Amino acid sequence: MNRRHLLTRALALAAASLTLGGCDSGAERRVFGVEVAAQALSTEPNERGWSVQLERAHVSVGPVRFYEGRVLLSRRAPRFDWYSLLGGTAHAHPGHYVPGDALGEVLVTRTVDLLGEPTSLGDASAVTGEYGSMELSLPAPTATTDAQGALTGHAVRLAGTARNADGGSVRFDVVTDLPAPVAGVRFEKSLGMEAGHVRITVDLRKWVDRIDFATATDPDTDGIYTFPAESQASNALVRGVEDTTAYVVTWEEGAAQ
Repeated sequence: MNRRHLLTRALALAAASLTLGGCDSGAERRVFGVEVAAQALSTEPNERGWSVQLERAHVSVGPVRFYEGRVLLSRRAPRFDWYSLLGGTAHAHPGHYVPGDALGEVLVTRTVDLLGEPTSLGDASAVTGEYGSMELSLPAPTATTDAQGALTGHAVRLAGTARNADGGSVRFDVVTDLPAPVAGVRFEKSLGMEAGHVRITVDLRKWVDRIDFATATDPDTDGIYTFPAESQASNALVRGVEDTTAYVVTWEEGAAQ
């Protein structure tokens, strides 16, 4: 075996040894369940004055990775948000975030019905330690991960009705995809060998809060509207789904459902 092959093998072994837990020799290997649920959508109008009722809410979830790096909020005034020019609201931006060492991961991808019961993603391979954050992938599904075709090939699908105070009503069936995982979701936990599981709760209100449903167009023969690409509604939905505060991560006692 030549020198290049020896070096490549040594680097691969070193990377494998640091995959979980970094260089903390005191960490113990463990597993814990991970499940996804949703917070019920309130009937209060969103930022654009629309009350939203969902009939369908599906999302493709996984892999999920946990890191030691904590999410720090910036003390500076938030930078100008060009999205506000499209009718949205400028929100505070997270501050400095470095993921640090990976402490756990669950590598499966599942389609989750957010209007149903909590869905288990399976067990995360992990180590004990000081957890600070999570990275959530919402990829386009495959025929295997979405056997029922609920997502029609997209990461997120929402359907329902939005109404405003002027009597406007929009029946919608919309999809969206994210260009990258949602990184820097807060999860602070000193994790030992105690029994329990992680629950990721999706705040559906934050997904739809910025949407002006008046910008939905192109209804089909049944009067169902979509969000055209580059419309305010489409951009607002993406902003909502990629908002790290739309995901609340908690440690729960007992096994995942």
